[in-house]
Amino acid sequence: MSVSSSLFGGRRDHPVLGITTFVGNLLLMALLSAAVRELVNRQYPLSEVLLLRYLFASLFFWIILFSTTGPGGLATRRPLDHAIRSVSGVISLGLLYFAITRIPLADATALAYAAPIFITLLSIFLLGEVIGLRRWLAVFTGFVGVLLIARPEAGSWDIGVIAAAASAFTGALVAIWLRKLSSSENPVAIGIFYNNLGSLACLVWVLMSGWLPPRGGDLLLLLGFGLGCGLQQWLLTISFRYAQASLLAPFEYLAMVFAAIVGFVFWGEVPVLTTWIGAAVIAASGMFIFRRRQKSMQADKSVEPVVIE
Repeated sequence: MSVSSSLFGGRRDHPVLGITTFVGNLLLMALLSAAVRELVNRQYPLSEVLLLRYLFASLFFWIILFSTTGPGGLATRRPLDHAIRSVSGVISLGLLYFAITRIPLADATALAYAAPIFITLLSIFLLGEVIGLRRWLAVFTGFVGVLLIARPEAGSWDIGVIAAAASAFTGALVAIWLRKLSSSENPVAIGIFYNNLGSLACLVWVLMSGWLPPRGGDLLLLLGFGLGCGLQQWLLTISFRYAQASLLAPFEYLAMVFAAIVGFVFWGEVPVLTTWIGAAVIAASGMFIFRRRQKSMQADKSVEPVVIE
């Protein structure tokens, strides 16, 4: 979801604190991914896990709303755009969580970070942007990285690989619509509409598929997961209050490293060489695309919203 750097008032210049909280958010995301897999392994439906995530995230944004603008901040003239952004976001997160339960964490995380590649392609059709030769080369290079991780030569693609790639594509749709909404909409309202719709959709899903009551010690894991989701939102938001997006962007790809570490510690997963190479290629492609867009925005004197997942 997109949250401007002014979400909690004026931005303060404290790069070290911004980087520290941002990296902490990335590490927590890897641990939350591990919690998702563990909960599903314990037979808890994915719908139930997603519902918990959206409920805690919704609570986080409602607290922000009432501590800043109040209910008036929910006013909007663009309900359709909010709906497209929200539906795309729910699908993207659902696919990512599914992928986490099927393929190594490092693979799922690396494929999810291919979103900038799809953003560049979709921007041509949805935003009318003109893409230069160098960005086209970056897109092509990024897809090579995706293929290195997917390893199609090894046989038919695992459904988890397809889900992770689809998550990146729908995540790109989220970013495109956030770019549209950020020009006129309250960023807190964007978060509330998305997480409330996610909560409603997952509640319906739970009612249709069934609810598994927490068993024994699982209650602590479920509660820790929910609280962790709220903490991750807080850390990410705080990081963009104290540091600029351009400073934090290079650290974003540490998520792949953290995912590899968590996957090894909990399940003994060791990423193969092609995964590391593919992740590096995707990261390099994404950073190049980001830098080119930053230069383009500076030339246009426009402001890019901070992207917060």
